[in-house]
Amino acid sequence: MSQPPLDPFGPASGGPGRRLPGRGGLPTAAATDPFGAGPRDQLRDQPQRPAAPSGPAVAPASAGPNPGAPVQTPPRGRSRAGLIAAVAAAALLFGGVGGYAGSQLADHSHSTGTGDTDGVEAIAAKALPSVVTIRISSSSGSPLGTGSGFVLRADGYIVTNNHVAAAGGSGSQLKVLFSDESEADAKLVGTSPTYDLAVLKVERTGLPALTLADSGQLKVGQSVIAVGAPLGLTGSVTTGIVSALNRPVVTGGDSTSGSSTGSSDQSYMNAIQTDAAINQGNSGGPLLDLQGRVVGVNSAIYSSRNGGSIGLGFAIPADQVRRTTDQLIRTGKAEYPVIGLDFDPNYTGTGVKVSRVVDGGPAAKAGLKEGDVINSIDGVATKDPKTYLVTLRSKDIGQTITVGYNSGGNQKSVTMQTAAGS
Repeated sequence: MSQPPLDPFGPASGGPGRRLPGRGGLPTAAATDPFGAGPRDQLRDQPQRPAAPSGPAVAPASAGPNPGAPVQTPPRGRSRAGLIAAVAAAALLFGGVGGYAGSQLADHSHSTGTGDTDGVEAIAAKALPSVVTIRISSSSGSPLGTGSGFVLRADGYIVTNNHVAAAGGSGSQLKVLFSDESEADAKLVGTSPTYDLAVLKVERTGLPALTLADSGQLKVGQSVIAVGAPLGLTGSVTTGIVSALNRPVVTGGDSTSGSSTGSSDQSYMNAIQTDAAINQGNSGGPLLDLQGRVVGVNSAIYSSRNGGSIGLGFAIPADQVRRTTDQLIRTGKAEYPVIGLDFDPNYTGTGVKVSRVVDGGPAAKAGLKEGDVINSIDGVATKDPKTYLVTLRSKDIGQTITVGYNSGGNQKSVTMQTAAGS
């Protein structure tokens, strides 16, 4: 059965989105790495040439979506459709977890187990003052939509999704609405389309900040709480469990654009899947454990025909959030790990076929060459470009990884250190 067509989110009021014309099926993989545009000798990890037009660059994570549930994607650039509460589930989101910087909250690495130190009511009461609604307006002041976010640092730093912060395009205005109904103008500190994360700054101090958990300790079945402003309904709380971990999700962009560097607004997420109700307007809000710590940033959903939740939501893991927000606060930009190669997006076999190795890059130093087929990273199967990119993007820059590959019919493995792409 063919996959359902993309249906972008509608206005934050909850209206249906505009159906993308002429796109009936979803490809089996996101075939480009859109990051690292620049000289040919730059480390990029991207396809050597664009894939043949075969549909939008959003792909189901594993099994196909519910036949009755269209995938939804976030607005990109100047979105007159408003902000989405959750972007396309099953497509790599713009997300990642990152480390704190400077005076930011200390890194907490203790367990995110299912401990019941607080009930849902207590968690909600404690978290709601830290969760904000983000209102986006055009340069002329016309409202464009709403999204969610949360206070990361007491001195005014706020986390949300890139697709929320960038929904109005250049010249748009961002306002943050707090739980006490006060408002503050926000400036954009930095965004990462790669990981679908953004950091905003308001001129306030003494704000109640949430703590980022160690998302590596999450367990399937663990209870979680989503907080945000679905359909503009501020301060909404929903509950559920962690349905699955490490779901490869890709959102945004178009791998059929013909650009040798792909699409700059595509995003990759090694996602937390949850059945907590996430709807339009929840994007950028926190997913909490039962100790009130942020385990993820809500970013994507599979939705029903009318745009509602069907219990398939996806969040950017807190560990990636920590790494990326730290970079954005320190430098205004975020980097991502690469190993220095191009790959063939038209390869139909299992794995990722190397089409070019960048001189002096990690892959070249490790002995990979044109024609080799990468089929695993750290033991995780990379059966296609989507899973390859999601797995690689989840690593740290400078991390030592083991790459499994087939060369001339022989299966081999080699270790290398990831380099930085931007």
